[in-house]
Amino acid sequence: MSKSATHRVAVAEVGVDDAVLSELPKGSEPARAPKVNVTGEAMKGMGRWYWFTGIFDWYPAHMSKTEKTLVRKLDLAILAFCCVQFFLKYLDSTNITNAYNSGMSNDLQLFGNELNYFNVTYNCGYMLAQIPLLLALSRPGWARWIFPGAELLWGVVTFTQSRATTAGQLYAIRFILGMCEVPSFSGTNYILGSWYTSEEIYKRAGTWYISSGLGSMFSGYLQTAAYNGLNGVGGLAGWRWLFIVDGIITLPLAFVGFFTFPGLPSSKKPWFLSEEEHELASERMARQRSGAPAKITRATARRILTKWHFYVAVLMNMVYNLTSYPTNYMSLFLKRATDSNGNLIYTIQQVNTIPTAVSGIAALSSWLTASLVNVISIVPLFLAINAVGLFSNIVLRIWNVPLALKFVAYFGLGVNGSNNALMFGLANQMTRRDNEERAVTMAAMLMGGWALNAWVPVFEWPTVGAPQWQLGYTLQIPMTVLLTCICLMAVYLHRREERQREALGLNDMEEVGSREAAESEEVDYDEKTA
Repeated sequence: MSKSATHRVAVAEVGVDDAVLSELPKGSEPARAPKVNVTGEAMKGMGRWYWFTGIFDWYPAHMSKTEKTLVRKLDLAILAFCCVQFFLKYLDSTNITNAYNSGMSNDLQLFGNELNYFNVTYNCGYMLAQIPLLLALSRPGWARWIFPGAELLWGVVTFTQSRATTAGQLYAIRFILGMCEVPSFSGTNYILGSWYTSEEIYKRAGTWYISSGLGSMFSGYLQTAAYNGLNGVGGLAGWRWLFIVDGIITLPLAFVGFFTFPGLPSSKKPWFLSEEEHELASERMARQRSGAPAKITRATARRILTKWHFYVAVLMNMVYNLTSYPTNYMSLFLKRATDSNGNLIYTIQQVNTIPTAVSGIAALSSWLTASLVNVISIVPLFLAINAVGLFSNIVLRIWNVPLALKFVAYFGLGVNGSNNALMFGLANQMTRRDNEERAVTMAAMLMGGWALNAWVPVFEWPTVGAPQWQLGYTLQIPMTVLLTCICLMAVYLHRREERQREALGLNDMEEVGSREAAESEEVDYDEKTA
């Protein structure tokens, strides 16, 4: 799209009043585009029952036949691929804990905090690759290859875990796997925001989040099956077979992705979309006022770092990460639980399968809360989710409570994962006008959160301190309160900005103009200094 065309779209999208149009030169009046709700609030006038039933109606009647066909194809090519990919990532991420509890700790002589360090090295790889890979993903020519390429490398490296003989080898493997996971989370949030409208994105994000819970659930069942059915086959322990099975089911998805993943709307037309559908995909994003990919310059960094979106979104996810650790540690509690005679209560199979209920609750609550965003305000959803998390952490901090109440608390922690779907959906909406800002902010959110993952688990949740973790649960309580406050602040700032933009009218056009001017000035500067 030319600069003048981009300028016209920006004016039309904002909705300029007649007084302003009268000031424009004759013949330059922009074509008006229908104003499109970007937050879902205005469309609630259609009635809550409409929106509630809309949870299950993914292709509503107001869509044209062509648009319904387009969205169905996107659901198959993007959403289905990303769901399976996310499922496999969580499957393997959880499997390292299940393998540790099912013989790996004894086979490799891991009797310290090695499990923490496996997660730390994984997090370091994940953190360092965030911004480079997300910026690469924002380039139309590269976007369609990054997802399947990372999946292929993930599958190959996963196989190598089955041959590890020392903790040092696993540290290196986990670091590489962490880098490969970048597209499956922050990349997917970016891609969903590039193709789906505000009305559609929360439903898809909620469904996508289910796959993480299912991956964690299935991991427990897979480990139990591997331990019971494959332990000793071919001279390999059951935990080694677990990683072999992971690799076998990962590689086919990578090859499918090379043929079907579409990249971005501005990428080359994929084979399964018609010309009309491909053009409609771009038009839908223009109606959403979503920014198209632009040249990355020094002005890009200045533009991103001078907005509040970046800092609030990153802080929000960092604090969320500080509240999410207990969800992963129920298996260590079960592994060490003893009766009054000092005998272990739970078998290895139970240690692997009982925590899957936490993942199931996380999956269901994530889907439900993300789907309800169009029915009720996001504010009570944040309040309800974190109230459950606060209660669970208080119970586990007290610790000396009936066993049944401990189970209620651990299962309640699964609800905390619902924050993720709402936070990243909100971040997508906050940054939708600037493609590069959206990519960098998504990456920085994960970098900030996972930077904490590099050291907090060792400090707050050392394996040798299981299962009571007094310091960890003590800190969870104020962190949950702080997370609630930051989420509500982000909602308030976003709504205030939307009201200000609507009042200004020309704000979007001015933003496009200033961005182009900044880029032009930087090009001139580079030419003069070359």
